[in-house]
This record gives sequence, structure tokens and C-alpha cells, in this order.
Amino acid sequence: MESMPFFQFEGPYGSGLMFDPEKKYSQLRHDPCPIGRKHKSRTYRAGELHYHLNHNRRDEHILWGLDVAIHASVLERFESEGFTGFRTKPAKVTFLDSITSDEYREFIVTGWAGEVRAESGMRLLDSCPGCLWKNYGPIHDFARVIDWDQWTKEDFFIVWPLTGHRLCTERAAKWLEISGIRSFCLGRGFELLEKKRDRLNFGIPRGPLSTYLPEDLAIKYGRPLGLE
Repeated sequence: MESMPFFQFEGPYGSGLMFDPEKKYSQLRHDPCPIGRKHKSRTYRAGELHYHLNHNRRDEHILWGLDVAIHASVLERFESEGFTGFRTKPAKVTFLDSITSDEYREFIVTGWAGEVRAESGMRLLDSCPGCLWKNYGPIHDFARVIDWDQWTKEDFFIVWPLTGHRLCTERAAKWLEISGIRSFCLGRGFELLEKKRDRLNFGIPRGPLSTYLPEDLAIKYGRPLGLE
């Protein structure tokens, strides 16, 4: 398949400052490596997503962190537009005034574009014989990252191991730009990631795919690749 126009769908700069720093990571749990290496074999969240904000701005439609929470009204619009490549789960948001809202949902990107192409320059730097932890090297050619023959043709998708960078089709991006929805930014292709390319020099450590995708999809996409 020929290359398709796509966009990074990310939080606005400074969005991480919206969270109470003492509670932002309180839900995270870590499984140690079974053979005692320094990395964690798996990092996961205990319970449903619950963000504690340091403001009372109820007009923020999307809340960005390690996980993403989107207001239910926005998700209804996504569904009415027929967008694909995501699932949702219950989420809670507590504002600075201590009022908790259940009008948000966790937004999980489930579309898949396979593994980063070797032509991009990315390489597996290290892997653990005791668990599924892996560490990947930097990207040299951002125009050759995605093998479009592996893409599931969904509007929202990820490519392994760049799981923290949620991608969307041009169709979704054009709609988002005129939707009036707040609290996101779009970058054509990997231009946002390329601006931060030096950060990739430190490696991209990843646990099993089931940390990032629902279990059924982690098995479907990850088992043939030894990633589940």
C-alpha cells in the first residue's frame, strides 16, 4: 500500500501541568523483572482511570497524561462521524474544588500499524530473556516508519514501539481542526516527534503489548511478533 497522509494526535504543550503531581502516578503498579534486572517487566494502572486536576476548567474536552480521558460528549461526536480505531472505558475526573465528574471516558487507541520499519533505522537494542521487556534504538528516517500494508485502516492507530504517540488519519485530523474541540494538537506525519528526536537516543523501553492494548488485541497483533 502506498504511503497515507496521517497526523500525530497529542496533548497541547504544558498539558502535564494540569494534574496534581502527588496523585498523577498514584494508580501505577510495577511488576519487577523475574530475573532481577533493573527494568520493570510490566507497568500498569490499578483500577479505572481517575485524574485529579489542579484547576476547575470544565471546558477542557481532552485530558492528556500517560492515559487519555475524553469527555463523553466528544466521544458521541466521534461515533456519529463513524471514526474507528478506539475503545473506551469508565473514567473519573476530580477538579480542584473536589467535585468529581464521571462524564469522561478513558480513550484507548486500538488501531494498529504493525512494527516500525527497519528502513527507518530503528533497531532492537536490548531484550530481556526473563520477560517481554525490550529497548529500541533511535529513528533516522521518519518518512519510512510505517509499513502501510500492516495498517488496519482505522482512523486512530499506533505503530510499535511508538505506543505513546497516537496517530490519526487525515480524515479525522481535518474534522478535529474544525470541530471546536479543545485541548489537543496535531502534527503532520511525525513532525512533532522529529522535533524531539534527541530524546530517542536514550532508547525506547517497552513492556508487553498488553500494557498498551486490550488483551484480545495484544494477542491478535502481538503473539505473532513475540510482543504480547
